[in-house]
Amino acid sequence: MHEYTNEQMHKPHPIAPDIPLPTRQQLDLLLSRANTKYRLIALLMMDAGLRVTEVVRLQVKHVRPMEQELVVFSLKKRKSSKDKFRRIPITSRIIEAYANYRRKAKGVDWNSPEAYLFPPSDQSAQPHLSRKSVYRRIMKYTNNRVTPHMLRHYYATWMANNGEDIRVVQKLLGHSSQQVTERYLHVDEQRLRQAVRGIERERNLLKRVWQKLHRPPPVLVFPAQRGMTSFHVGRKEELERLHDLSEKRVNVILLGPQGIGKSHLLDNYHRERIIRMDDFRSPKQTLGGLLLTLFDDDKDEVLRLLLEVEKREQLERIATKESIKRLCELAIDSTQPKEFTLVFDDLTDVTKYGVRILEMLKNHFHIIAAARRIKIEHATFLSNFERIELQPLSRPETLEMASRLAQPFMERIEDFEAFLNRVWENTQGIPLFVVELVERLGKEPIISLEVLHEVRHTASKSEIDFSIPLIVAFSSLMALRYMGSELGHHSGAFRLLGGLALIVAIFSRRIFQALKRRFV
Repeated sequence: MHEYTNEQMHKPHPIAPDIPLPTRQQLDLLLSRANTKYRLIALLMMDAGLRVTEVVRLQVKHVRPMEQELVVFSLKKRKSSKDKFRRIPITSRIIEAYANYRRKAKGVDWNSPEAYLFPPSDQSAQPHLSRKSVYRRIMKYTNNRVTPHMLRHYYATWMANNGEDIRVVQKLLGHSSQQVTERYLHVDEQRLRQAVRGIERERNLLKRVWQKLHRPPPVLVFPAQRGMTSFHVGRKEELERLHDLSEKRVNVILLGPQGIGKSHLLDNYHRERIIRMDDFRSPKQTLGGLLLTLFDDDKDEVLRLLLEVEKREQLERIATKESIKRLCELAIDSTQPKEFTLVFDDLTDVTKYGVRILEMLKNHFHIIAAARRIKIEHATFLSNFERIELQPLSRPETLEMASRLAQPFMERIEDFEAFLNRVWENTQGIPLFVVELVERLGKEPIISLEVLHEVRHTASKSEIDFSIPLIVAFSSLMALRYMGSELGHHSGAFRLLGGLALIVAIFSRRIFQALKRRFV
């Protein structure tokens, strides 16, 4: 967490100078005492600068974790429609707290975009949590030392004291002055995100290690609009890196095997001015679709521009390599550099000629693509691409995904822990395989242990029964103990090994079960 120097703590600045700043110890105390709900509420004020009224009025639709942002609507009347809401980039601490809150919150209809994020208590007539409730809890957790507005003030002070332009701070805070707001409209969104990234806390190594051991990070679960599932699990680092590179307009290639979730990420990637294409197997068709999108499906205008430059009378003659090159030139000439983002679902089978076209487009358009692999001879177009390797989900993430998918037929599962173990063993964290295996198991009338043993995913590795070799090994070691007893004073090592084998054999069943459940 950021710690102020004495000079910074007393440095005057134009944002609410009369409000005291909370100390580092007070903020740590607040976050350590707060439950899941109020930890998220506190972070929304500390790390995003929201007013307490804006926090309690947040709805499900306002939180966009896949885009790493909040949409906050103004509490005051605005003359311009552009001023009615502001987009605030959010820190990874908020994303983690939000994911943890989604897992534990009760009374929130997550399927309804209009549902309030923080519902009221049963005795309240309000549609959402009251400001007074937040005030009392924050004061209680900090021994009556910190108010909600002090947390917002902390956010503003941190920004101002770390060199951020006051216009950036004012836009993030949503101040209502018309003159100031007009100046805000010229603040670049990327600068807003850079400002918020600065508030990410840097802790010493020992403290980070202790926190990981003491409290493992929650499994991130977000709603997904499209893709293989209606929710998104994990990929915290990959998502952060994808958004960071996209804000900088750096070309990105997502790499990973079949079913790893590349398309799922692209399905839920949202930006303005995106043009999405399935693949690049037919360059002419792909470029034609690109031009039609750029010219709002005005085919006559596209043909007119082509013929005007090509000076050809027959449309059939446009289908040449020179004309395809002209399609690229026309797409480049009709757009500004990095104005559009081109998203390619699969470049695995890109041809050599497709590579040449990508080399023409990559320096003008912002490109995000996915592929299982790229052949070495086709990798020349990746010279200015950043690679993001997608790894299988971790075991906790896989179990969380399987648990959510199994909700419709939970009552038909005899041993839920065995069910989760079976999914993990057969899929090893490949999201598509998890979906397919859970769907297959869900078709059984009763999901017994016998069914779990029989049903396997076709892509799972063959199982090897080590029970016989283990029995032989343990028997041999116990035989050593007997041999040791016959050797008299030379029997020490034999008897020790045999004794250990006997202890392991006695508890072998539980040991194997424990190891399997935890480490398979």
